[in-house]
Amino acid sequence: MVLLSSRDLDHIMIASAEPGRVASQRELARRLGVSHTALQKAQRAGRIAPEADGDWDVAKTRARLAESSDPTRKTATLAQPAPPVAARAPVAPPPIAAPDPLPRAAGSTFHDARTANEVLKAQERRLRLDERRGKLVDKARALLLVHRLAKEERDAILAWPARVAAEMAAELGVDVHRLQTMMDTRLRQHLADRHDVRVQVS
Repeated sequence: MVLLSSRDLDHIMIASAEPGRVASQRELARRLGVSHTALQKAQRAGRIAPEADGDWDVAKTRARLAESSDPTRKTATLAQPAPPVAARAPVAPPPIAAPDPLPRAAGSTFHDARTANEVLKAQERRLRLDERRGKLVDKARALLLVHRLAKEERDAILAWPARVAAEMAAELGVDVHRLQTMMDTRLRQHLADRHDVRVQVS
């Protein structure tokens, strides 16, 4: 006696079945793209049944499963395998323009604003470092010092005729008072002509 396995019996039943019909429930599961266990559960639930001769009609079984299945699971269970999608060639991303050192007046982006903020932070750090190194001075203090030195220099110039008039008058043989008065008048006129000079501290 020759013993046949269930696999051999399936092959024999499939070979003898009519086109569109299969004799094995395993072959039916393979053609429908579902598991054998799922077909067994569907048969026990009365959703599908073989033909009178025991064969399975593939088209009818597919239709009955589709009609009785959960609409949300129908597509996933009975959908035919989709043809493979041809892989598209990778598209190179467009080149990224270099950011502006400072944000534009219009159409600024977040990247522009962040870049400008980093530039300002770097400038502030450099200024604080220069101040600690003594390369920077306070503007108000600098202006005050310049004005004080200018006033001291003006007072020294105006006091100069009184200090040298007597000596110069003796050398020139002229009146001391007249010479001092003339020198004082000319120096004051000279300073008045220079009065419009302004110190600019940026």
